[in-house]
Amino acid sequence: MALPRRRGLTEQASGAAIDPACRLLRLPPIRHEFNDIADRAVKDQMT
Repeated sequence: MALPRRRGLTEQASGAAIDPACRLLRLPPIRHEFNDIADRAVKDQMT
């Protein structure tokens, strides 16, 4: 019996992944605004 895969990331893990990705893509403004963007996305999903 195969167990379903869990794909969700913790907030800390997603933040750790986003920072190097933004550096690699040279997107410093997005890196600094990520928390605000993520909070707005969560609020939009709740409405």
